[in-house]
Amino acid sequence: MPEVTIIGAGVAGLSSAWLLKQNGVDFTVIEKQPYAGGLARSITWHGFSCDFAAHRLFTSNEIVLQKLLNLVPMGRQIRRSRIYLGEHWMRDPLDVLELAQKLPFNGRLNVVWSYMIRNKNLPETNFRNYVLRRYGAGLYKYFFQPYTEKLFGIQGDEISVLWARQKVRLANPLDNIRENTKTKFQYFYYPIRGGYGAIVDRLYEEVKENVILNARLVDFIVEDNRFASVRYEKDGNSYVLISDYLINTLPLSVTMRMMGQPINLYYQKVDAVYLLINKPFVSDYHWIYFVDSEISINRMVEFKNMSQVDTPEDVTVLCAEVTQHHTDPVQRVVQDLCKVGLIQAGDVLDTMVIREDFAYPVYTKNYDVELKKAENLLSRYTNVFAVGRAAEFRHREVDDNFASAIHAVDQITQKLAKPRIEVKKRMEPVEEEPRVYAVVLAYNHYAETHECLESLVNSEDKNLNIILVDNGSTDQTPQKVRQDFPSVHVIENETNIGVPAGYNVGFEHALQNGATHILMLNNDTVIAPDMLTRLLKQAESDEKTGIVMPLVLYYGSQDRVWSRGGRYRRFPPAILLNDRRANIMQESIRLIEYAPSCGLLIHRRAFDAVGLFDSGYFFLYDDWDFSERVRAHGLNIWFVDQARMWHKISRTTRGPQSPLFWYTMGASTVRFYRRHGRPVWLSLPVHLGYVVLREFAWKQNWNYWRDFWRGVREGLQKPLGSFPGMVNI
Repeated sequence: MPEVTIIGAGVAGLSSAWLLKQNGVDFTVIEKQPYAGGLARSITWHGFSCDFAAHRLFTSNEIVLQKLLNLVPMGRQIRRSRIYLGEHWMRDPLDVLELAQKLPFNGRLNVVWSYMIRNKNLPETNFRNYVLRRYGAGLYKYFFQPYTEKLFGIQGDEISVLWARQKVRLANPLDNIRENTKTKFQYFYYPIRGGYGAIVDRLYEEVKENVILNARLVDFIVEDNRFASVRYEKDGNSYVLISDYLINTLPLSVTMRMMGQPINLYYQKVDAVYLLINKPFVSDYHWIYFVDSEISINRMVEFKNMSQVDTPEDVTVLCAEVTQHHTDPVQRVVQDLCKVGLIQAGDVLDTMVIREDFAYPVYTKNYDVELKKAENLLSRYTNVFAVGRAAEFRHREVDDNFASAIHAVDQITQKLAKPRIEVKKRMEPVEEEPRVYAVVLAYNHYAETHECLESLVNSEDKNLNIILVDNGSTDQTPQKVRQDFPSVHVIENETNIGVPAGYNVGFEHALQNGATHILMLNNDTVIAPDMLTRLLKQAESDEKTGIVMPLVLYYGSQDRVWSRGGRYRRFPPAILLNDRRANIMQESIRLIEYAPSCGLLIHRRAFDAVGLFDSGYFFLYDDWDFSERVRAHGLNIWFVDQARMWHKISRTTRGPQSPLFWYTMGASTVRFYRRHGRPVWLSLPVHLGYVVLREFAWKQNWNYWRDFWRGVREGLQKPLGSFPGMVNI
């Protein structure tokens, strides 16, 4: 019998199944439909990969992001979306200043006056009161009320305040500097091919041997406060499936009804209306939100703007979400899009409608009470886990479902005391003897990679484990490494996901396999045979060691120093790559502020304390960021002069002569100061001003000004998210 039964092969069920398979746990998935994927599936229509409605991947959970990005190739996109409100097109999130400009004079007065006289003591018992208390009746009437009531189909005072706390958003001029959240995300990931459903397709492909489609759940069989088995029907036959644990992704209301305990919670349906349009594009936006209740559409996605790969050139497909009830939703959607000026009726070549009845959990006023009642009842059963939007009755995205699946699978594997426990034992660091993994990141330039790996193989430490992480090279680097260095473990990222994200993949693998220390190396470096031995000696001499760095020399030189550790100079403000102060240059071993990541020995305790590198950087400043976090947790960064390595310098990015370099310089500088500037409103503009004076006014690098400024803008817009932690390591 399977150890785990999973009800439902949507993204929550497939994620759970995939994770169980990774942990060596036996499972069976039962799915009512003849297909897998649920709400996250995609279909092929007129040459387009069409999702069910609109999806996007954004998460600040580093581990979830890495696992999903490694499933399928994805592109990273800067969010482009618009709001249609009162016959005007506006930015998303709604900017109160722009709204004030677009509203008629009486409307502006209403918004301002109602804001000034709003009742700040109004009890937050529902969605309506929450908005009125914060923004006043004007904004509630013009913006918040029509869209939310259209979404749920009930009045604002019947909607739970919990929905307001999760979703109410407005933009203001400070949003570009402040932290961003899921309600104000500025970028997202989307599969390059196959639509959003490529994610569930890949998951299904991995676990399909354990999935039973066209299987209708009939009953739960409960014994001694446990879900002992489930009964299902397939092809007219009845079956009973016994297992130790149950992962349930069924809609919560359905589950409670089957258990004879109905609850007063329900779901809103969605009609996904697809239009094949006789134009190359209808708009330049990923999503368009229609606020007015007179417009039937909630939001609309144009799939070609998500990814143009393998799509027809002369036509495009729109998908409009409709939660209102209309006899002919297609006709109504076409009328509305003609009304707002996006299309003409003659542009429509074909149409299709797909309905999902359990699309949105409706946050009624008594939502929290009813949900708690159901959760209390289910908590009596010791072996059942609810995973996913429908089962948890919460608004969830794919990354949320994946994180929930990780949590459930982790609990199950611990209780089963199966391979997971054994793996954890293997992952415990060996105290008697250091276990070192070298992680080298490569992106093309195999000649440099070969010389780097050769120097590692010739290191004095013959027990060194070597990992090569390839960030989507096009010069057959992975194949050549496997041929020339059979002992090197190669991990391939299908695309260039950036320097810190690429390294994190290797770090996670090393830590999962019990690494006590990780030697982080660029592929354009060469190490001395005794470098690692000297670094390890210093690392083991101090119980607060976080990082140890060697003396980094220019390639081909025996005395020309590239870096001996960095420091922060207050004025002019800069992080100096090479600390040349006379009073410290004589010290052969010393504490430093910053360690550049071309070659570092990182102790496991540093990862335990601060997590992995921040993949919000593409390159540049990610090492300064990590150094800041290591020192902030009371760990030391050491420099060892007698440990030597050589660096070939910027073979991949082509250094300061590259538009990519200047763009990344702008984005990374802003991100670093948003993270660590004290205070950010002063330190960031001062540092940027200095860079502009030094690099553009003095050095005349005006050819790259647009690239730099574009990076600055993106750095201001890009969400910071939480620092990346380690999950199940």
